[in-house]
Amino acid sequence: MRKVSYVPEAVDQLKIWNEPPMWKVEGQDLLVRSAGESDFWLKTHYGFEVMNGHVFYDEYDTDFTAEVSLSINPESTYDQAGLFVMLSENCWLKTSLEYIPEGPSHLGAVVTNNGYSDWSTRNYPNDLNTERLAFRIERRNDDYTIYAATSQSDGKWEQLRIAHLHAEEPGKSVQIGLYCCSPTPNNGCETRFHSFTVECEN
Repeated sequence: MRKVSYVPEAVDQLKIWNEPPMWKVEGQDLLVRSAGESDFWLKTHYGFEVMNGHVFYDEYDTDFTAEVSLSINPESTYDQAGLFVMLSENCWLKTSLEYIPEGPSHLGAVVTNNGYSDWSTRNYPNDLNTERLAFRIERRNDDYTIYAATSQSDGKWEQLRIAHLHAEEPGKSVQIGLYCCSPTPNNGCETRFHSFTVECEN
């Protein structure tokens, strides 16, 4: 097995999709400020299509386990940060904390196949929003198992979802990365990514 630790050791190995207005390595963390009106969503229910969130990613053509640890300082509705997997702009998934000011906020996942997004969530107390939390995605073929670890779970991994991505080009490399975005018109928000690792067979 091979494990790559990108934060802070190898941030320069990550490609950036939609570069955020501010990002820097600060101590042992990657600090990122998202842009306002940035998001990832396609068509379903809301009728709009937005693909301008910020992703720091690498590419893998094998099964993998990816993990990110972060602390977010949300300011506006749906400010979010977590992990992102993309096969194409019509086929991707994300898992994150999403901030709801009136509470509760959400831990959840968006899965997009054939250009249509769906969204599954579970409630998350607002008084925990700024605490450190982690997300994990395990890829096995085109199936993905999504987990979160929080202070509520005493740091233990809890399954959020199992999903399938319908690859348009079988065998194509998968982009996996940490991400953040701020869907509402505002000044964005800051997320401190403490770690980002990917473990694979070779």
